Amino acid sequence: MKSKRRGFTLIELLVVISIIAILMAIMMPALQRVKAQAAEMRCRANLKQYGVVQSMYLGDNDDRYPSAWNSLVRSEAPIGGYQRYCRWHDPRYPADGPIWRYMPESGVNLCPVFATLAKTMGNVHPSHVATNPIVPYYSYSMNAFLGNGTGGGTTPAGIRDRKASDITRSKAEVFFFGEENMWGRPGNSNVLNDNALCPDGRDWFGTFHGAKKGDWNGGTVNLVFADSHVGSVKSALQVAPGGVTADRSEAEYGRFEKYSWPFKRNP
Repeated sequence: MKSKRRGFTLIELLVVISIIAILMAIMMPALQRVKAQAAEMRCRANLKQYGVVQSMYLGDNDDRYPSAWNSLVRSEAPIGGYQRYCRWHDPRYPADGPIWRYMPESGVNLCPVFATLAKTMGNVHPSHVATNPIVPYYSYSMNAFLGNGTGGGTTPAGIRDRKASDITRSKAEVFFFGEENMWGRPGNSNVLNDNALCPDGRDWFGTFHGAKKGDWNGGTVNLVFADSHVGSVKSALQVAPGGVTADRSEAEYGRFEKYSWPFKRNP
């Protein structure tokens, strides 16, 4: 006599589906965190390569840094009338700066976290030109106080073609390359564009690592230092209460982003 096979009832199926849905709801945030951590680790690994490139470049150039403005790209405006804030995401004009050729592969120049954000926020940067493609190919900027001494009024007069040996502060306290945002912040509308990070209030560090969705100004930035180590810090130039001006209470010397000024003496 054949035994009857008993199938699942509708209620049992609904219970199983509900349990799976609950497990997925519990696991997804954890998986997202793991994915975000992996992307940030990749970003730090990229910057570690910049530390290697720094040593190679200095070794080939009498220990002298390049001008920050011409390090990755030779010009922020590759053609007349070009909108400079689009430079980082327009591969029609490939990078041609002296440091670029030392990179082992092009992917080293782009943080994966930044690349993901560019899909939704790449067109909100100041003066974006809609006809320019948004295909980011670099996301790091050089400390404008290193190299050519034309970094504005806060750079000591007469210093040009700065050598690594000119750094009198600990090299573990002076960043070489770091990250900028692609969007402006209250108190600062200068964003990633010319591959020079002017840390005297003109440019601010990026804030998107570890930031909560909807508050991209609350995270950290990754930096590679002159001694080639990589670290993560918060921008010293924050948004003041009210959200319209800069809070410089944590700025070095009351005016600079952290780890930017290369000298022991006060500016």
